[in-house]
Amino acid sequence: MTEARKAGMTGLLSRGMTRVIVLLVLGGVILGFGYRIETLSYQAYRQDLKLEAAGELIEVRERIRADIFEQILKLRELTTIISENPNISQTEFSARAAEFTAQNPEVINLAAARDLVVNIVHPFEVNKSVLGLDYRKNSDQLPKVQQAMESGAGLITGPVDLVQGGRGLILRQPVFYAQSDSTAASPRPWGLLSMVIDYERFVERLRIPEVQETYDLVIRELNPDGTVEQVVFGDPDTVLVDPIKLDFDFAFGLWELAATTKGGWPGHRPDYYWDWLLRLMAAAAVMTFASYVMRLSETRHLAEQRLRTGVEALDHGFVMFDPSGTLVLCNEKYREIHGYSDVVKPGSSYERIARDSIRAGLVPDAVGKEEEWIRIWLEKREHGAFETEQRMPDGRIIKTSDRRMEDGSVVGLRIDVTDLKKALMAAEDANKAKTDFMGVLSHELRTPLTVILGHVRLARHFDRAKVARDLSEAIDAAPESRETLAPKLDATFAKLSDTMKTVERSGNHLLTLINEVLDYAKIDAGSLSIDMEPVAIDDIVTPTAEQLRPMIEDKGLELRVKSAEGTMLADGKRIQQVLINLLSNAVKFSDEGHISLVSRIRGEVVEFRVTDSGIGIPENELERVFEPFHQVDSSATRRFGGTGLGLAISRDIATSHGGNLIATSIEGKGSSFLLTLPLRPAQAETVTDPSEAAA
Repeated sequence: MTEARKAGMTGLLSRGMTRVIVLLVLGGVILGFGYRIETLSYQAYRQDLKLEAAGELIEVRERIRADIFEQILKLRELTTIISENPNISQTEFSARAAEFTAQNPEVINLAAARDLVVNIVHPFEVNKSVLGLDYRKNSDQLPKVQQAMESGAGLITGPVDLVQGGRGLILRQPVFYAQSDSTAASPRPWGLLSMVIDYERFVERLRIPEVQETYDLVIRELNPDGTVEQVVFGDPDTVLVDPIKLDFDFAFGLWELAATTKGGWPGHRPDYYWDWLLRLMAAAAVMTFASYVMRLSETRHLAEQRLRTGVEALDHGFVMFDPSGTLVLCNEKYREIHGYSDVVKPGSSYERIARDSIRAGLVPDAVGKEEEWIRIWLEKREHGAFETEQRMPDGRIIKTSDRRMEDGSVVGLRIDVTDLKKALMAAEDANKAKTDFMGVLSHELRTPLTVILGHVRLARHFDRAKVARDLSEAIDAAPESRETLAPKLDATFAKLSDTMKTVERSGNHLLTLINEVLDYAKIDAGSLSIDMEPVAIDDIVTPTAEQLRPMIEDKGLELRVKSAEGTMLADGKRIQQVLINLLSNAVKFSDEGHISLVSRIRGEVVEFRVTDSGIGIPENELERVFEPFHQVDSSATRRFGGTGLGLAISRDIATSHGGNLIATSIEGKGSSFLLTLPLRPAQAETVTDPSEAAA
């Protein structure tokens, strides 16, 4: 056997022995923990058992208490009768007592003792031997009698063995003369009324035997010092270990209910042996699992190595921070972005890395405001996923893309987007050049067109020019040719005027198209000017309606106008531009019916609604009509013309005022455009955040 093989076998045996020792220690810990769990479980089980028993015994106590109070109340009914008739005779008492015992069959007998000498009993024949009994001369009963008379609340004695057989409870209640004057001092005692209750019936009615099937139960009457005076229910010789104790706080004394489960509390839980079997099985399972985990440890180590290799293979910077902001993992590219700083390593906090980047000059935008920059950057990291870009000192542009995981950890990529940004900037420059070209072209076209339209308007009234007047005067000066040339000259002037009208109409249309292109170029470049000033709503609506009324009525349409009273803060000319656009579209797409322009104030919003009875707009085109250069279809383009910029410009004007422009339509029945603008637009504020680094 070679030395290498021997070393391998030795290492294998050493690892195997270590594994066995670890598993044995783990098994011992699990069993010790199981023993502790069993101890605590038994204590909890016994406590739960006591709580359950206490709940049942409280019901028993309340049942006994309620019954005893009921018996005392019954006895007090008779004391009230005697109190109101202190000279009651045996006959009267027997009549009352017979009625009372008929309703309460558990009552064995009643005895009234005036001045503590028994003078009335019921039933009479059975108990007449008791007549004349003087409690003051009976040493056995005198203490209880005196206690009842002094407390005025009565008391219960027993159980006692009865002469006629069986056992009974004696209830004694003091009797006082009825007071006619409520201002008198303490009531004057008449004597004592005693009632004997059948103990067995009393116990059965309270279902005490049923309770004794489950519990060892004793009810005792206690002296003020806590010693037992008498046992009311249960075996006096019963010894209870750690019993549940419940007190009866009666006016005549203190009773105590003590109980345990039948035969005492159990020594262990019902599932004791089964649970220990489960624990042994669990220990075996855990040891098996631990062995499996240890075998997987080397596999896990290999997987971690592969993960690190994969992360290092990325062409972008990769970093991971735990929920506390501590660096867990990063690749070489990330370290290269940070200048291979010694701070960039597992265990360093994100804030420390950020400060090191600022100190190394990697965050030029943070110079002079380091603390503010770090504070804002840390706050942004708490908001989940975010992206930003940072221009590095060497001219590179690094894109930071971070994602917060569910556990609070952060995974980030640092991507070099220098080439992409250069291409984007080139595209933006090209777009700007296009916009500038459109603006310049529109200006250059509008200038000569304005001159042309001016000359066209002059040509429409060529008959008023000096040359035309001279020609007319020359014709008028030659009577022989006036009748022939004058009509031809008038026809020439009329034809020239009609031609100029057509040229002017086409020129105005072309000027409108050029203005739309110019406005769109301004909007695209972000330079469309909005001059906000107070303006009356009617000064916007009425002039606009009157300007387009001839065109609307020439087409045979009815114009309905309703204007709200009030003043708003807006660029009146731009709002008129929107309304003119909407009304022009309504005229363009309506051949009959009416067009309405209505404005109203609703809260802090002004609404302008333009409605027509034209061809309508398909539902799927309602939003697309606001797109630049969009027409509903090619046939509409050919029939109605236009650039498709009017509605796009109108919505941009509405948005720049803090409002909106929306459309609703029913195809074939007409369309409605609603322009909503705030009465007092909020002033926009531009806030510039500190530049964000790639840290």
